[in-house]
Amino acid sequence: MANFVLQPQVPAVVCACDPSLLFRFLKIELPLTNQINLTTMATNNNNLYRYADIAPEFEVEFFPKRSQDRTPINPLQAGEHLPTFHIHKKNIIATSDTLKTLNGSLPVTQVIDRPLVLAFHSIHWNNYGNTLLEKLQEVYADIRVLGGQLLVATTDDKQTFENATAQYQLPFATIFDQYNGIAKKAGLYASTDPIWDRVAGIEADVPVPGIYVLTPSLKIVYASVDKWFDQPFAKEALLEALEAASQEQEHAIAI
Repeated sequence: MANFVLQPQVPAVVCACDPSLLFRFLKIELPLTNQINLTTMATNNNNLYRYADIAPEFEVEFFPKRSQDRTPINPLQAGEHLPTFHIHKKNIIATSDTLKTLNGSLPVTQVIDRPLVLAFHSIHWNNYGNTLLEKLQEVYADIRVLGGQLLVATTDDKQTFENATAQYQLPFATIFDQYNGIAKKAGLYASTDPIWDRVAGIEADVPVPGIYVLTPSLKIVYASVDKWFDQPFAKEALLEALEAASQEQEHAIAI
Protein backbone atom coordinates (compact mmCIF):
# COMPACT_ATOMS: atom_id res chain seq x y z
CA MET A 1 0.00 0.00 0.00
CA ALA A 2 1.25 3.48 -0.76
CA ASN A 3 2.65 5.59 2.06
CA PHE A 4 1.01 8.95 2.68
CA VAL A 5 0.66 11.69 5.30
CA LEU A 6 -2.85 12.80 6.25
CA GLN A 7 -3.12 16.54 5.65
CA PRO A 8 -5.10 18.84 8.00
CA GLN A 9 -7.48 19.81 5.21
CA VAL A 10 -8.84 16.25 4.89
CA PRO A 11 -12.40 16.35 6.23
CA ALA A 12 -12.78 14.34 9.44
CA VAL A 13 -16.04 12.86 8.23
CA VAL A 14 -14.18 11.28 5.29
CA CYS A 15 -11.89 9.39 7.67
CA ALA A 16 -14.63 8.38 10.11
CA CYS A 17 -17.34 7.23 7.75
CA ASP A 18 -15.74 5.54 4.73
CA PRO A 19 -12.00 4.69 4.54
CA SER A 20 -12.23 4.22 0.77
CA LEU A 21 -13.19 7.89 0.42
CA LEU A 22 -9.95 8.86 2.10
CA PHE A 23 -7.90 7.27 -0.66
CA ARG A 24 -10.06 8.85 -3.34
CA PHE A 25 -9.64 12.23 -1.67
CA LEU A 26 -5.87 11.80 -1.66
CA LYS A 27 -5.96 10.43 -5.24
CA ILE A 28 -4.26 7.18 -4.27
CA GLU A 29 -4.97 4.19 -6.50
CA LEU A 30 -5.46 0.85 -4.74
CA PRO A 31 -5.60 -2.69 -6.13
CA LEU A 32 -9.14 -3.98 -6.71
CA THR A 33 -8.94 -6.44 -3.79
CA ASN A 34 -8.06 -3.67 -1.33
CA GLN A 35 -10.87 -1.50 -2.68
CA ILE A 36 -13.39 -4.28 -2.02
CA ASN A 37 -12.09 -4.78 1.55
CA LEU A 38 -12.34 -1.07 2.33
CA THR A 39 -15.86 -0.85 0.93
CA THR A 40 -16.97 -3.80 3.05
CA MET A 41 -15.42 -2.25 6.17
CA ALA A 42 -17.15 1.07 5.55
CA THR A 43 -20.51 -0.64 5.04
CA ASN A 44 -20.16 -2.55 8.30
CA ASN A 45 -19.19 0.61 10.16
CA ASN A 46 -22.15 2.52 8.77
CA ASN A 47 -24.54 -0.23 9.84
CA LEU A 48 -23.09 -0.34 13.35
CA TYR A 49 -23.02 3.41 13.96
CA ARG A 50 -25.77 4.75 11.79
CA TYR A 51 -26.91 7.38 14.30
CA ALA A 52 -23.74 8.24 16.20
CA ASP A 53 -20.07 7.43 16.49
CA ILE A 54 -20.72 5.96 19.94
CA ALA A 55 -21.90 2.41 20.42
CA PRO A 56 -25.54 2.39 21.60
CA GLU A 57 -24.75 0.39 24.73
CA PHE A 58 -22.72 3.33 26.10
CA GLU A 59 -25.27 6.09 25.50
CA VAL A 60 -27.29 5.50 28.67
CA GLU A 61 -24.23 6.08 30.84
CA PHE A 62 -24.60 9.84 30.30
CA PHE A 63 -27.92 9.98 32.17
CA PRO A 64 -28.46 9.73 35.96
CA LYS A 65 -29.84 6.39 37.00
CA ARG A 66 -33.29 6.32 38.54
CA SER A 67 -33.82 4.60 41.86
CA GLN A 68 -35.93 1.47 41.73
CA ASP A 69 -37.78 2.80 44.77
CA ARG A 70 -40.01 5.60 43.47
CA THR A 71 -41.55 6.76 46.76
CA PRO A 72 -42.59 10.42 46.23
CA ILE A 73 -41.81 13.27 48.60
CA ASN A 74 -44.44 14.01 51.24
CA PRO A 75 -44.05 17.61 52.45
CA LEU A 76 -45.33 18.49 55.92
CA GLN A 77 -48.45 20.63 56.07
CA ALA A 78 -50.00 23.11 58.50
CA GLY A 79 -51.06 21.45 61.74
CA GLU A 80 -48.17 18.98 61.78
CA HIS A 81 -44.93 19.27 63.73
CA LEU A 82 -41.52 19.53 62.14
CA PRO A 83 -39.16 17.02 63.79
CA THR A 84 -36.48 18.83 65.73
CA PHE A 85 -33.09 19.34 64.15
CA HIS A 86 -29.73 20.54 65.38
CA ILE A 87 -27.93 23.66 64.26
CA HIS A 88 -24.15 23.22 64.18
CA LYS A 89 -21.89 26.23 64.46
CA LYS A 90 -19.72 24.93 61.60
CA ASN A 91 -22.75 25.08 59.29
CA ILE A 92 -23.68 28.69 60.08
CA ILE A 93 -23.28 30.96 57.06
CA ALA A 94 -24.76 34.18 58.51
CA THR A 95 -25.89 34.80 62.07
CA SER A 96 -28.03 37.96 62.42
CA ASP A 97 -29.54 38.10 65.92
CA THR A 98 -30.84 34.53 65.79
CA LEU A 99 -27.59 32.57 65.89
CA LYS A 100 -25.10 35.03 67.39
CA THR A 101 -24.70 33.22 70.70
CA LEU A 102 -24.66 29.67 69.34
CA ASN A 103 -21.64 27.57 70.23
CA GLY A 104 -21.16 23.96 69.27
CA SER A 105 -24.45 22.30 68.41
CA LEU A 106 -27.94 22.89 69.77
CA PRO A 107 -31.45 21.73 68.89
CA VAL A 108 -33.35 24.46 67.12
CA THR A 109 -35.93 24.56 69.92
CA GLN A 110 -33.21 25.91 72.22
CA VAL A 111 -32.16 28.54 69.70
CA ILE A 112 -35.51 30.18 68.91
CA ASP A 113 -37.91 31.75 71.37
CA ARG A 114 -40.30 33.35 68.89
CA PRO A 115 -42.23 32.19 65.83
CA LEU A 116 -39.82 31.17 63.10
CA VAL A 117 -40.05 31.57 59.34
CA LEU A 118 -38.02 28.68 57.95
CA ALA A 119 -37.27 29.00 54.22
CA PHE A 120 -35.39 26.46 52.13
CA HIS A 121 -33.08 27.57 49.34
CA SER A 122 -30.68 26.27 46.70
CA ILE A 123 -28.54 28.06 44.14
CA HIS A 124 -29.31 25.13 41.84
CA TRP A 125 -32.85 26.50 41.47
CA ASN A 126 -31.23 29.14 39.25
CA ASN A 127 -33.33 32.32 38.87
CA TYR A 128 -36.02 30.91 41.14
CA GLY A 129 -33.52 30.77 44.00
CA ASN A 130 -32.32 34.32 43.37
CA THR A 131 -35.87 35.66 43.28
CA LEU A 132 -36.68 33.88 46.52
CA LEU A 133 -33.77 35.55 48.31
CA GLU A 134 -34.88 38.94 47.00
CA LYS A 135 -38.43 38.37 48.26
CA LEU A 136 -37.20 37.25 51.67
CA GLN A 137 -34.99 40.32 51.87
CA GLU A 138 -37.99 42.54 51.11
CA VAL A 139 -40.17 40.91 53.77
CA TYR A 140 -37.50 40.55 56.45
CA ALA A 141 -38.28 43.85 58.19
CA ASP A 142 -41.99 42.94 58.38
CA ILE A 143 -41.11 39.56 59.89
CA ARG A 144 -39.16 41.23 62.67
CA VAL A 145 -41.84 43.86 63.32
CA LEU A 146 -44.37 41.06 63.80
CA GLY A 147 -42.13 39.40 66.36
CA GLY A 148 -40.78 36.64 64.16
CA GLN A 149 -37.39 35.30 63.17
CA LEU A 150 -36.18 34.24 59.74
CA LEU A 151 -33.88 31.30 59.09
CA VAL A 152 -32.81 30.20 55.61
CA ALA A 153 -31.60 26.63 55.15
CA THR A 154 -29.60 26.33 51.93
CA THR A 155 -28.15 23.33 50.13
CA ASP A 156 -24.89 25.20 49.62
CA ASP A 157 -21.86 25.51 51.86
CA LYS A 158 -20.67 28.86 53.16
CA GLN A 159 -18.18 29.69 50.40
CA THR A 160 -20.48 28.61 47.57
CA PHE A 161 -23.45 30.49 48.99
CA GLU A 162 -21.53 33.69 49.69
CA ASN A 163 -19.93 33.70 46.24
CA ALA A 164 -23.32 33.29 44.58
CA THR A 165 -25.18 35.85 46.70
CA ALA A 166 -22.59 38.53 47.49
CA GLN A 167 -24.51 41.19 45.56
CA TYR A 168 -27.58 40.84 47.81
CA GLN A 169 -25.96 41.63 51.20
CA LEU A 170 -28.48 39.40 52.95
CA PRO A 171 -29.30 40.43 56.54
CA PHE A 172 -30.93 37.25 57.85
CA ALA A 173 -29.62 34.07 59.46
CA THR A 174 -28.58 31.36 57.03
CA ILE A 175 -27.34 27.82 57.60
CA PHE A 176 -25.94 25.06 55.40
CA ASP A 177 -28.42 22.17 55.31
CA GLN A 178 -25.77 19.51 54.90
CA TYR A 179 -26.93 16.34 53.12
CA ASN A 180 -30.43 17.89 52.91
CA GLY A 181 -30.99 16.78 56.48
CA ILE A 182 -33.56 19.41 57.47
CA ALA A 183 -35.29 19.22 54.09
CA LYS A 184 -35.74 15.47 54.60
CA LYS A 185 -37.44 16.09 57.95
CA ALA A 186 -39.79 18.57 56.27
CA GLY A 187 -40.58 16.08 53.50
CA LEU A 188 -39.15 18.35 50.82
CA TYR A 189 -36.40 15.96 49.77
CA ALA A 190 -36.18 12.24 49.09
CA SER A 191 -33.55 10.38 47.12
CA THR A 192 -36.38 8.23 45.72
CA ASP A 193 -38.06 11.26 44.13
CA PRO A 194 -35.25 13.31 42.56
CA ILE A 195 -36.17 16.78 41.42
CA TRP A 196 -34.00 16.49 38.29
CA ASP A 197 -36.25 13.68 37.10
CA ARG A 198 -39.32 15.91 36.82
CA VAL A 199 -38.29 19.57 36.69
CA ALA A 200 -36.43 20.75 33.59
CA GLY A 201 -33.31 22.84 34.10
CA ILE A 202 -32.37 21.44 37.52
CA GLU A 203 -29.66 18.80 37.53
CA ALA A 204 -28.55 18.74 41.18
CA ASP A 205 -29.89 16.50 43.94
CA VAL A 206 -31.72 19.19 45.92
CA PRO A 207 -35.12 19.64 47.64
CA VAL A 208 -38.18 21.43 46.33
CA PRO A 209 -38.87 24.96 47.61
CA GLY A 210 -40.71 25.27 50.89
CA ILE A 211 -41.47 28.03 53.41
CA TYR A 212 -42.84 27.30 56.88
CA VAL A 213 -44.02 29.39 59.81
CA LEU A 214 -43.28 27.48 63.02
CA THR A 215 -44.09 28.04 66.65
CA PRO A 216 -41.19 27.68 69.13
CA SER A 217 -42.37 24.08 69.64
CA LEU A 218 -42.04 23.53 65.84
CA LYS A 219 -45.75 23.26 65.17
CA ILE A 220 -46.42 24.28 61.58
CA VAL A 221 -48.95 27.11 61.33
CA TYR A 222 -48.22 27.92 57.69
CA ALA A 223 -46.77 25.84 54.87
CA SER A 224 -46.02 26.85 51.29
CA VAL A 225 -44.50 24.10 49.14
CA ASP A 226 -43.79 24.65 45.45
CA LYS A 227 -43.22 21.21 43.91
CA TRP A 228 -43.33 22.43 40.32
CA PHE A 229 -41.72 25.88 40.72
CA ASP A 230 -44.83 27.65 39.48
CA GLN A 231 -46.20 29.33 42.63
CA PRO A 232 -45.66 33.04 43.40
CA PHE A 233 -44.23 34.20 46.71
CA ALA A 234 -47.27 34.64 49.00
CA LYS A 235 -46.16 37.58 51.15
CA GLU A 236 -49.57 38.43 52.62
CA ALA A 237 -50.43 34.87 53.60
CA LEU A 238 -47.01 34.43 55.19
CA LEU A 239 -47.27 37.58 57.29
CA GLU A 240 -50.85 36.83 58.35
CA ALA A 241 -49.80 33.42 59.62
CA LEU A 242 -46.79 34.90 61.40
CA GLU A 243 -48.93 37.57 63.08
CA ALA A 244 -51.41 34.96 64.29
CA ALA A 245 -48.59 32.81 65.68
CA SER A 246 -47.05 35.79 67.48
CA GLN A 247 -50.37 36.78 69.04
CA GLU A 248 -50.96 33.21 70.16
CA GLN A 249 -47.56 33.09 71.83
CA GLU A 250 -48.13 36.42 73.59
CA HIS A 251 -51.47 35.16 74.87
CA ALA A 252 -49.88 31.96 76.16
CA ILE A 253 -47.15 33.93 77.97
CA ALA A 254 -49.72 36.24 79.55
CA ILE A 255 -51.62 33.27 80.96
